[in-house]
Amino acid sequence: MFVYQRLAALARLEELRVCSPVPWFPGLTRECGHPQAQPWRGLHVHRPRFFYIPRFFKNADASFYALGLKPWLRNLLREWRPDVLDAHFVWPDGVGVAVLARELGIPYVITLRGKIYECLKVPSQTRQCSKALQGAAAVISVSSKMAEEAHKLGVPRARLHVISNGVDREHFKPRDRRHCRQQLGLPGEGRLLVTVAHLGHRKGHHEVIRALVHLPKDVQLLVVGGEAQGGTPEKLREVARSVGVEDRLILSGRQPYDKIPLYYNAADVSVLASYREGCPNAVLESLASGTPVIATDVGAVPDILPVPHAGQIVPAKQVEPLWQAIAEVLSRAWHAEEVVRVSKVRSWQGVAEEVREVLRTASK
Repeated sequence: MFVYQRLAALARLEELRVCSPVPWFPGLTRECGHPQAQPWRGLHVHRPRFFYIPRFFKNADASFYALGLKPWLRNLLREWRPDVLDAHFVWPDGVGVAVLARELGIPYVITLRGKIYECLKVPSQTRQCSKALQGAAAVISVSSKMAEEAHKLGVPRARLHVISNGVDREHFKPRDRRHCRQQLGLPGEGRLLVTVAHLGHRKGHHEVIRALVHLPKDVQLLVVGGEAQGGTPEKLREVARSVGVEDRLILSGRQPYDKIPLYYNAADVSVLASYREGCPNAVLESLASGTPVIATDVGAVPDILPVPHAGQIVPAKQVEPLWQAIAEVLSRAWHAEEVVRVSKVRSWQGVAEEVREVLRTASK
């Protein structure tokens, strides 16, 4: 969603062609690729497929990506030549785009998101990413920490640009807490923590559930998100049952985008205990809604969460600092408009304007 939102905002400023290649393996994946533009939320998105072997030969994914993208890109060049290629992840997208950009003589830009950390664990992928990043006309990072990783891989600081994600400010804004709880069918009394994240283990739900043990009994945890990476409602309920807080855990499942602001506004505090993030929109969206945030010290969190004016930052995978921070934040009186003011969360249009300047400079 965050990639779409940046592109949609940029499309209001510049002429774009959007391509999102689809991984494909005969007999195992659906025939869902289509090189012709398909409408999606107001954008026209091309979906050529590229060969992909599940679980095996992962170091070759970027090469397969480039091979799948090449026919579409060559066909595009017959009618329209882009000033710059803009890749939104370093792997396999950025590495694949780098191969084609060098071959076709077009400058390219790579945006770093959380994927870079997985690549750094694999020497072959690290080498490929390093070469692609060093050859980029510019590298945009959604966090200062990832910008430092790119610098370690050989990218000059002059070509590094830290631009965090934005928020739909019309969608995420302060609302009446009691009314939001009524709309969602949530308890009207008591204090509520909310985590908006899929149920995968790396989102740190286990630590938040265990933190509940040390908090007053009127504090409940609401988790909004669907199954992912082996995480299921049953597993979280079992954790809650094992520590005696099952009756204080509310699992709402995956929810439509239009309802997410209601969940932030229904809560007293938003919690994100992730082990790894790029630029977590859950933090930005909560702040834009006027709800203070407790988040782990990962990704762009130190860049986007002003402490102590809008919440607290804690170490990942540790329960004690987490419950202590929650208790401290719950003890304070927070004013939604003040949280919004000190957070200085930007709109996607503001982000797009900054990205456009980087792209323009890179194309020269």
